Amino acid sequence: MSESSRQQGGNHLKNIPDEWSERVTPLERSLVPKFASRAYHLPGNGVGADWVQYMLNNHPVIGICCHHRLHPLKKRQRLIILLGSFAFGVAITNGCYLWFIATGRDADAEVFSIDMNTTEDVHYSVTAGLVLLVTVGSGLHTIFDRFVWTVSACSCCRAGGTFESDSVNSSRRGRCQDWGSYLVVFLVVLVIAAATLVVVVRAKMDHEGETSIPYIQDKNATLSEVFDVQSFEVEDFSFMKAYCIEFAVSLFIYYPFLETLLFSGVLGCYRLPVLGGRPYAVRKEMKQNNGSRGSRSSAVEMA
Repeated sequence: MSESSRQQGGNHLKNIPDEWSERVTPLERSLVPKFASRAYHLPGNGVGADWVQYMLNNHPVIGICCHHRLHPLKKRQRLIILLGSFAFGVAITNGCYLWFIATGRDADAEVFSIDMNTTEDVHYSVTAGLVLLVTVGSGLHTIFDRFVWTVSACSCCRAGGTFESDSVNSSRRGRCQDWGSYLVVFLVVLVIAAATLVVVVRAKMDHEGETSIPYIQDKNATLSEVFDVQSFEVEDFSFMKAYCIEFAVSLFIYYPFLETLLFSGVLGCYRLPVLGGRPYAVRKEMKQNNGSRGSRSSAVEMA
């Protein structure tokens, strides 16, 4: 491997065996960490190219088939993440519904309202249930999605990562790159189990018209009665149809809009991490390039 290629790979390349350096190109070592961190900007890209790559690499559905070939998250991992996101949304939505019942609070209680002075009187009522879903529910869902993405990408052990050399020198070469994927599978299984539980409980309540949670508030109910799915009807799961529609709308309407807003950097005045979007990423790259040029100039002068 040439000396110039080693310099492009970064300072940590000196600790990596020659056979690994030949397999992992400087391009991979540069792009993989950016893909794993959901970078707004890639070197050499304009605004349009960066927006396209950001959407294709990060969209939960489109990214399954359209992600870059060097992206650390492949099709199978993305399908698992999408399934986990759907199940977590089901669990948190129905969990909030059951919480209102368990605590005796009214989910339909009006928190505030908006009156529109138009030709026709329009009154918008914001309920306590909606406020809880938009704040706590959406917040937890976002944290879960980002956590699962970060753990599954596991950029620290991949090309360009901090522990790249450790993963190569290990006797279990390459396995440390996949530990995040195994952990995500375990988490998704737990979330699916929790989602299944709350869905069955809610369907049981809707089927029998109960106002108390079986086995928790209603002590006369047994687990076998709760999970007696043969007595359920399709209409008992009508709330799942509504959630599926909401999930689809959030993926294909709200997600592109909100991510484009973050990409623009308006929310962070173009200067804050994450909220600064692409402008912040471009400015950070320019500073790094200027710093590296200064270091090389100093090295030449000393030589």
